[in-house]
Amino acid sequence: MELRKLSARARELHEQLKQIRAQESQLQEQLTQVEAEIKARLEASEEDYADLTEAEFQAVMAELGDPSQLTVEVVYATSKQQFIGEVQLARGASIEDGIVLSGVLEKCPDIDLKVNTVGIHGVAKRLSDEVADGDRIEIYRTLIAKT
Repeated sequence: MELRKLSARARELHEQLKQIRAQESQLQEQLTQVEAEIKARLEASEEDYADLTEAEFQAVMAELGDPSQLTVEVVYATSKQQFIGEVQLARGASIEDGIVLSGVLEKCPDIDLKVNTVGIHGVAKRLSDEVADGDRIEIYRTLIAKT
């Protein structure tokens, strides 16, 4: 009896998975169409998009699969929380661009970029330093020694 129930449940799950895959395919097609329309509009009229901030422009280009984009990781940790986020940026982006676009500042309000030191792969850097593909941007917290 138990085997029949498990077999029936497996069939149900296979059917659900098939439906989800069909929905995924439809959504992918819709996304491709919207991305093509965005690209066409960007190419047709730069003035319509002149009011985009640099961060918004970089986010749009990253979402569109711009071949000049790069991927970086942004990390921050305290004893109580940890943030690891991946973000795609246009070439020439700064460490600060990566931090802002990653969303870490919203999730970790204790970060103050005027106070916290930042670095890449354990080497201290300036917020204005350019990032490279595959960089790991680290936000360092102030260490407090307890005696």
